[in-house]
Amino acid sequence: MMMFPRKEIVDRIKKDYPEGTRVELVSMDDPYSKIPEGTRGTVRCVDDTGTIFVNWDNGSGLGIVYGEDSCRKITECPICKKIYSGHPALSRKDNKTLICPDCGTREALESAGVPKDEQEEIIDTIHKGV
Repeated sequence: MMMFPRKEIVDRIKKDYPEGTRVELVSMDDPYSKIPEGTRGTVRCVDDTGTIFVNWDNGSGLGIVYGEDSCRKITECPICKKIYSGHPALSRKDNKTLICPDCGTREALESAGVPKDEQEEIIDTIHKGV
């Protein structure tokens, strides 16, 4: 008999994975699944059993079953399209779009009049220091 998670757990999953959240598949315990690990998608909804339904970028619509499968939230920069972790930067262009730290640094350097080639050197130096 399949056991469903408690309401508190389902509520937390719904809070952590709202519609529109980007995710990456870590594992799926389904012998019939054709979704490779690392596939990315967008959360459609979370049902009352804690299953996260995803519109996968490969066209599939299979859900992530609580306790069986796993995924992780990812953040994709709307400017450079790279995946990043950590805290986002606020775009200086509209003061509302969240962007990756590198694009935030580029925007700040650009506003200070730093040429593009120097911007990349500065960002490379930042990464080397990390």
